[in-house]
Amino acid sequence: MTLVSNDLTNHLAEEQTILGIQLAFGATSRPVTDHRTRVRALITDQVSPLVPAAEEERRFPREAVAALGAAGLFHERWSGGIHGDLGRAVVLAEEMGRAGLGGVGIGVGLHLEAATSLLRDFGTSAYAEAVLGLALAGESVCCVATSEQHVGSDLSAVETELTREGTHWRVRGEKWFVSPGAAADFALVLCRGDRGPAIVIVPRTGLTPVKRWATTGMRSLETVRLRVDARVADDAVLVRPGSGLAAVAQGLMYERLALAAQILGALDLASVLAITHLKRRRQFGSPLYRHQALRLRLADLHSRILVARRGLYATVAEVSAGGPASLSDMAALKVTVARLGERVTSECAHIFGGRGYVEDQNPMERLWRDLKVGRLGGGSDEMMWELVAAGFRPDHQLYDHWVAT
Repeated sequence: MTLVSNDLTNHLAEEQTILGIQLAFGATSRPVTDHRTRVRALITDQVSPLVPAAEEERRFPREAVAALGAAGLFHERWSGGIHGDLGRAVVLAEEMGRAGLGGVGIGVGLHLEAATSLLRDFGTSAYAEAVLGLALAGESVCCVATSEQHVGSDLSAVETELTREGTHWRVRGEKWFVSPGAAADFALVLCRGDRGPAIVIVPRTGLTPVKRWATTGMRSLETVRLRVDARVADDAVLVRPGSGLAAVAQGLMYERLALAAQILGALDLASVLAITHLKRRRQFGSPLYRHQALRLRLADLHSRILVARRGLYATVAEVSAGGPASLSDMAALKVTVARLGERVTSECAHIFGGRGYVEDQNPMERLWRDLKVGRLGGGSDEMMWELVAAGFRPDHQLYDHWVAT
């Protein structure tokens, strides 16, 4: 996919070939070009205008979820088979990244991919189905609350309690780094029951933001420390005790895929701006593009982005065609793209010189700050590599053939 041209038709002609429209979007759906054009217009008209105030106030705008849900994008994403429409998930995430939505886009992704996937896959009660309907329509904002003060990636050690009180359940604890926690109407809370981790749907009445974290980037994501204290009925227990960790892992798989797509969209924005800057900016009597070191640096980054994007599209096409949705493969994709994102935004900001370090000149500084979270959100680099390593399969026959014993 070319990063130099902004012409939408040329930009998507190659994409149709890469995705294999019939695999990633289904035989009866619109062509990918039409869908992406529609998504881009919706984001431009209804979501992008929300970003400046959201960044300034460090607040997640509920209107973003409402606008995209009302347009039917959430229903379309989760239509179809077991994984919904992964092609549409990737297009939405990429376009949010390409629009520079930052924390607003990540918040939408967490609502749609992490929370809604859990409601869709595990919700069997009328209450859970009703919450799912509100989430898909964009009428309610949902989040997932897992980490705690002394519990980061080791979710098996959660201390938030789920206990029986008469005919109801009591959920009590405190969750750290919940996004977008303060804006959520419902939180899917990972807690500890008598037989192990469970997931419970907790409404806003049982959620109290204790602290809004002053994050370095993703300021509009509104990440908070959240106190949970609620009495809920049986139908609010989304995943029974003992099965909570497996369910969270499934939700994280979709979150990681969308995060990788959103980062790649943001890298389109960063690299196109940097390339155009090289063409326009003159130093020592000639455009910066004439300086070999700069243009070759961007050529290297462009090549890496291209390969990463094709890896993303190939994964979507394979899974959409019925292939395995491997946790290790999704982890590999996410960690590779996240690390690439940090490097690309740093280099592109550098190409802008002093302007790349000033907040009100261009988006480079914010992109640089925002994409750092990609190496932490959805699982740190180290956790992703552990998942990748867990998928290793030795070949003893091959080893014995080639290696002397």
